[in-house]
Amino acid sequence: MIYLDNAATVKPSKNTVALAERILTEDFFNPSALYYPAIELKGEIENTRRDIADILKCKASEIYFTSCATESNNWVFSCGIKNKRGNVVISEGEHPSVYEAALNLKSKGVDVRVIPLTVNGTIDETKLCEAVDDNTALVSVIHVSNETGIVNQIEKLAAKVKNKNKNTFFHSDGVQAFCKVPLNLSGGNIDFYSISAHKIGGIKGAGALYLKSGVNISPLLYGGGQENRMRSGTENVLSVLSFATAIKDFRKPQDFKKVFDYAFDVLSMIPDSQINGLRTANSGYIISLGLKGIKAEVLQHLLCDKGIMIGLGSACSSKNNRNRTLESMRVNREFVEGNVRLSFSYENTFEEVKNAIGTISDTVGYLRSKIHG
Repeated sequence: MIYLDNAATVKPSKNTVALAERILTEDFFNPSALYYPAIELKGEIENTRRDIADILKCKASEIYFTSCATESNNWVFSCGIKNKRGNVVISEGEHPSVYEAALNLKSKGVDVRVIPLTVNGTIDETKLCEAVDDNTALVSVIHVSNETGIVNQIEKLAAKVKNKNKNTFFHSDGVQAFCKVPLNLSGGNIDFYSISAHKIGGIKGAGALYLKSGVNISPLLYGGGQENRMRSGTENVLSVLSFATAIKDFRKPQDFKKVFDYAFDVLSMIPDSQINGLRTANSGYIISLGLKGIKAEVLQHLLCDKGIMIGLGSACSSKNNRNRTLESMRVNREFVEGNVRLSFSYENTFEEVKNAIGTISDTVGYLRSKIHG
C-alpha cells in the first residue's frame, strides 16, 4: 500500500505504537492520583506541554489539551467572543469545524462575515482588513489549507487585524501547519491556535489549544479541575503523550521538497489538469489536483484497487459534493468534480511517490480512453 492521504491522518510511528503498549499495559494510572507512578505520568504530560510550546515559541502554561482540534476550534467559537453583538470574521477556506461553528453563531444572531479567497488560494487580505471594524470580536484564518496546502501568513494578518482593532481576538486553525510551517506565537498578536496529534503521527484523541496569557475565556468543561480548571476531565494520557513522540519523530531530517517538487512537476504535465493554488505559497505537504473530465470518486476507487490511497479533499466533509475552498478560488466546475488531494508524510519515500504518480497518470489516461472510446 502507498498511502498519500496524510492530511486526513498520519500512520503512527513505531515509537508511538511502543508508547501505546506501555501506557495500556504498564502506566495506565490516572495522572490526578497522588501515588508516585501517577505523579510521574503527570510529569510526562507536562513535558509534552513543554515540547509543544517549544515548537510554537510560547509558554507551556499557554497550552491546553483537548480531545481534538475540532474541540479546540469549537471552544474558541463558543467561549471566545465577547458578546453576541460583536461580529465574527472568517475565511471561505476554513475547515468545517471552524466554518460550521461560525454558522452556528450566525443562527443565533451573530453577524458573521465570510471573506473570499484569491485565485492563488490565500485569503483576500484587503477584504479581510475591510471587514474588521470597531465591533469585531473574533477573526479566524486557517494557517495552512487542508484542501490545497496553501499557507496564509497569519502573523502578518494578525498584526493587521490588531492594528485596526486591538481588542479583536485572532484565532488560527494550525492543524496542517504544526511541525511543518514555522510559527512564533511570542509576538502576541495571535490569541488562539489549534493543533492535533494524529495529523503528525500521534494517536487520535488529542488536540491542543494555545490560549494566550491574559486572554479571558470561559472554561470548556467543568469538573475535576484538569488543564488549570479550563478543561476538566481525566486526561487521555496515551493520545496526549503521543504528541511528544510524534514531534520527535517528525523532526527527523526528511527531503520533503524533493518529493513535493517531483509530484508537482509530473502531475502538472497530465493533460487537462491543474494544480490548485500558488506553488510558492504551498506548505510542501499537500497537492490539490483538478482533472477535467474525470470523476474523482471513480479515480480514487481504481487507485485503491491498485494499493494507492489518495483523498478527495477534507475528510471531514467528504460526503459534501461542494468544495467551498475551490469554489472561492474560482476553480472551474469541471476541475472541481475531478479534484483529488495528495498529501505526504515523512514516511513517504521518493520511490513510492514516484511509482504512485506514474500509476495515477496511467489511470487517468485509461479512464479518459474509456470515456472517449
